[in-house]
Amino acid sequence: MRILFIQLPLADHNRGYINANVEYAPALLSGYINTNFPGNYCETLPNVLSSLCSDELIITYIQNLSFDMVCFTSYLWNIERNLAIASKIKERISTIQIFFGGSEIAHGSIALNEHQPFVNGFVSGEGEWFFDQLFSGYKIEPVYVNGNPLFIQPASELINPLKIIEPLSSRRLNTMPDGSVFIEMTRGCPYRCSYCYYSKNFSRVREIPFTKLTQVLQNPGAIEEIYLLSPAFDRSPQFREKLIELKRVNPGIKLHTEIRTDRIDPETAALMYEAGFASLEVGLQSLNRRSLENVCRDSDTAKELQGMEYLRDAGIELKIGIIPGLPGDTPESFKHTVDTLVDHGFDDSIELYPLMILPGTVIRDKGEVEGISFLRKPPYFYHEGWGFTFSDIKDITSYVETRTGLSQSSDSIPDFTDSPDPLYIKGVRFNSDESDDWNAELIISRVHTLVTDLHISFTDAPLFYRGFEKFAHNAPVSRLYNVIAYGEEPLDEGIILEIIASAEKDNFNRRLHIYNSYRDGSIFHFYQVFTGSRGYRTMQERSNFIKPVFALTGENSSELENIDPVSSSLIVYRGVYSNLKNILTEDFSENPYSLSFIDESEMEEFYEDSGIVYSAYPYSFGIIDL
Repeated sequence: MRILFIQLPLADHNRGYINANVEYAPALLSGYINTNFPGNYCETLPNVLSSLCSDELIITYIQNLSFDMVCFTSYLWNIERNLAIASKIKERISTIQIFFGGSEIAHGSIALNEHQPFVNGFVSGEGEWFFDQLFSGYKIEPVYVNGNPLFIQPASELINPLKIIEPLSSRRLNTMPDGSVFIEMTRGCPYRCSYCYYSKNFSRVREIPFTKLTQVLQNPGAIEEIYLLSPAFDRSPQFREKLIELKRVNPGIKLHTEIRTDRIDPETAALMYEAGFASLEVGLQSLNRRSLENVCRDSDTAKELQGMEYLRDAGIELKIGIIPGLPGDTPESFKHTVDTLVDHGFDDSIELYPLMILPGTVIRDKGEVEGISFLRKPPYFYHEGWGFTFSDIKDITSYVETRTGLSQSSDSIPDFTDSPDPLYIKGVRFNSDESDDWNAELIISRVHTLVTDLHISFTDAPLFYRGFEKFAHNAPVSRLYNVIAYGEEPLDEGIILEIIASAEKDNFNRRLHIYNSYRDGSIFHFYQVFTGSRGYRTMQERSNFIKPVFALTGENSSELENIDPVSSSLIVYRGVYSNLKNILTEDFSENPYSLSFIDESEMEEFYEDSGIVYSAYPYSFGIIDL
């Protein structure tokens, strides 16, 4: 049997997400099947397709290679896209078997809320368990949820950790372009936080043999960073002994994991640093003891704060997660959490996460009984009902930005590089004054990538508005769009916003950003490119939705002195960088994502000159003329 595993990423307009899409579950299960059931052939969807390409390209790939089974790893950020792709696959290949697994498969998920006739089965539990049953000939009986067969792993049938196939050493998983990899160290969690599905899915904690990690460290190859998948690594048995062993064998690989900090003392913090831990995720959530008790996350918050200080003083970067809206918390007490962290010098470490009322969790059951308001579709964000209103949470988002100086919005600009001989087409180029090329169907058929770039020259703004309105009403919401206008007359932002509002349909990106700016939530990100500083500065002063970009063409280099590098975004045309490298590295090395290039080799040179690691894709992308 030929089996294809698919894991799709959380998409954003600037493709900065792809290093986060480590296809660990597909690699893990492929290795397990190949080891235990060698009569089957397993493949993971090529990374360029899963991370960057469109649904149509993925479906065509599956159709051409004649797979017998397709298995989707499902999370809240990809479940809707998974369902859409699976439906189209089944239309074209009626005999193919399609299975869905992953943390999203639980009672209350959008996947199970209505009948999905194109899916052969949904799996709640470990993939290894399911394939053991399937390929060993056991008769596993599903339960049916709205007509969907759901296979639920019994708590008594958890996989022995010694049988888990670590995918890196089994050569099923490659490093990401930045040299990072994941290694699973723990299944299950010793805590039972009511907002989390992880501990409910695994009734007990199982430790993966520690030698899996030390063997990789002793032969790291191209690995530069390792993310240890463990929800509470500091609670693993012989934690201190493991740190001592890591200190002994680690050749300098950066390590990252999640911990609780209430047991961390100065000696342990120093040992973690010496073992190679460069950063740690700390799920603090709140400093309100009452709210933590209400979600079954009892914590000595004073000790957690002290432990975080020890880790920071040891030289370890911290990412401290906090969640507004937990029952028992209030807007005022949550702001006190923010203030306390800032007062302790953790303003650069705070990461604000909206509360998600996830399918299958205890807090979902509680919310249903108590009638709270939350999104019924991914990402299942909480709105109000436990002492918070929707406005309170939006206000808290702004408050965190004010207190920390860290914006929840992305301020980067698209990738303007244009390969002369591209493997994939990422965008189209046309002049809206001369042609009626705002044809959504044609553009979608020509562009291979999920994020579609439209490079449109214009002098006649009304023609531009009419063309964009036609496109916006016909563009599928399954993609994201960078609309890049080239013209010296600043576009009217009000007209653009009216068009977008009239064309908008329900989509995941809008739901994901309900607490952020309107621009963040739109599937359309708008940019206008200027070669003159006057129009550029005018757009900067009056625009919030359309982001101005100044184009350095070589002929206008003298105007660079009129551009504020702190608040500006630039695109550097071919051949310009060599003459301006000193100015550009001095002004933009602190914020490299506000600078883009036409020539990728010049962009790489800029990163090297600025002392920043540059991760090149092993495939090329280009822009075509319509």
